Amino acid sequence: MLDPWYERNALCLLELPLHVVCQQTSKSDSESVDNSVEECLPIMADLLLYYCRNAARPALIQLYQAELTLAGGETRTEVFIHSLELGHTAATRAIKAMGAASKRFGIDGDREAVPLSLEVVYNQVVISGRSQQTRVEKVCTSINLTKVCRNQEELHPKMEFLQLTMTEVLKRQNSKSKRNYNQQLSVTRVKVDRFRVCGSGNTTFAVCLDQDEKKILQSIIRCEVSVCHKPGGCSDWLKVRALSSQTEQTFCSLLCLPISTFSGPQP
Repeated sequence: MLDPWYERNALCLLELPLHVVCQQTSKSDSESVDNSVEECLPIMADLLLYYCRNAARPALIQLYQAELTLAGGETRTEVFIHSLELGHTAATRAIKAMGAASKRFGIDGDREAVPLSLEVVYNQVVISGRSQQTRVEKVCTSINLTKVCRNQEELHPKMEFLQLTMTEVLKRQNSKSKRNYNQQLSVTRVKVDRFRVCGSGNTTFAVCLDQDEKKILQSIIRCEVSVCHKPGGCSDWLKVRALSSQTEQTFCSLLCLPISTFSGPQP
């Protein structure tokens, strides 16, 4: 959740012209004498520095981990806090990150995207709060995971959920004279607490973490996503949690990232 102080005093400045945001802060004569060694900072930098120095109320942000396997067999583990994009969405973000060079490639929509043959396994969260494992094979253009809890009504007392969005190709138009395109698409949305996807055959895909162009990984053949646990906590998501006490224990072992804020947690 976004700190109201930061939203009002920092993010709102991004809507101003660049020359205004980069203006240096003015100081009184006495301050200039006492702090003559310090360099005057632009308004934006000065506000961020003030925030970092004086924010004293911690808020815990849930961490998620993505265990990735590359086409060459290399494995690596990455963490994210908000979203994971897979397939066409991540590939499009990688093209946009190229700047002017992206014009040579062009940016296609989902109807022009190359479909991916994937095996998907996820734990769907049902009304009772328990997880129901589902295993399916789908032909998709994109699969996206985003943090579900955006307001107090969506918070769950014992577990963090992710919104799984799959854009599936139901019918594809193949033509020798024209460009192939996805004639019929279907979007599926479910709440999950665990997720795994594998490319069928030689299928590889791109992955982007937290919509960060510096966190785009290519040639992935397997991706497994779950919440981060403290060392010694249970991380085997194939084990079914049958007792409520086990659920509470799992919740207490979740690994969170402490962020200092002015307002503290804002559910």
